Amino acid sequence: MPVNTASLTELLVTLVDIPSVTGTELQIADWITHRLATAARGEVIRHGLSIVWRAPRMGRPLIVLAGHTDTVPAQGNATARLEDGRLYGLGTTDMKAGDAVMLALADALDPDALRFDVAMVFYDGEEGPHEKNGLKRVLNDSPWLREANLAVILEPTDGALEMGCNGMVNVEVRVPGVSAHSARPWQGKNAIAEGVDWLREITKVPVKSHIVQGLEFRETLQVTKLRAGTARNVVPAEMKANLNHRFPPGRTVEQAIAGLRALVPEGFAFDVVDSGPPGDVCLEHAEVQRFLRMSGAKVAAKQGWTDVARFTAAGIPAFNYGPGLPDLCHRADEYCPVDNLGQVYENLSAFLTREGA
Repeated sequence: MPVNTASLTELLVTLVDIPSVTGTELQIADWITHRLATAARGEVIRHGLSIVWRAPRMGRPLIVLAGHTDTVPAQGNATARLEDGRLYGLGTTDMKAGDAVMLALADALDPDALRFDVAMVFYDGEEGPHEKNGLKRVLNDSPWLREANLAVILEPTDGALEMGCNGMVNVEVRVPGVSAHSARPWQGKNAIAEGVDWLREITKVPVKSHIVQGLEFRETLQVTKLRAGTARNVVPAEMKANLNHRFPPGRTVEQAIAGLRALVPEGFAFDVVDSGPPGDVCLEHAEVQRFLRMSGAKVAAKQGWTDVARFTAAGIPAFNYGPGLPDLCHRADEYCPVDNLGQVYENLSAFLTREGA
């Protein structure tokens, strides 16, 4: 069947209507496995809830396309709905639109006509804790993927080429207090009162701009969770705050953690919950420049964390390029413009097959 906007939209509807909240990806993994085994020419390798498809090997440079299959929980948007050229629904933009493009490429491309040997990774667990990300397992279990010359992550970029990605750290800060009956607060120490001045300051940390290879990355620090107290009539003995920190390429996780620690009083407990390094900016790579010339895509920095970081840490140049809209990730009104599906498909198809440019 020819690939066009209508067929890509139909494929995306099918993917969206298969529930795959992080931890529940079995059904979509089985569906993708069957689709690749019956419609695509190549080898299908299963890694638990992740799938690798490999086109026939011909000794050419290897390129990897990758996309995660899991989503955040639904917000009344569990099923797909097409309206005015937009496909609404959970995962439409983040990032089943990218998965749909990958599947269509696997179906339609003639392996004999490609400039590269091609592999595709559909992986689980990206929206959950960093250590449970399925791509980590896949790269360990299929070490030949680490020989790739280039990786393209089809995360939402609205058809732009987004380079690198910010690193991230989540830290739990615990402010100590002493519990007491709320009718006799002088017998205790209210953890909220102990931490309120610090909270006031930490929530005012400004967004900072950093330029890397001409691209602007924004460093942020946000309190994303706050909890205290066990009952309405008990002075809270502890207040817990989660700090979510995003930091630019060129800084290590260890440096980012040290910078956060300097912002937290010594008497407060400080525990790193989750972290991921930033992704390198590979703008000067010859194949990245070739893709830019062929596609005419605009170039920007990737503000969120993506698995570009995992690939560049393994020494594989990588960039983000996908049909979804980054500003709509994790929102109840998430959608993908269906025209973006065709645009991204055509540009990747041309890049994988055509000489020159």
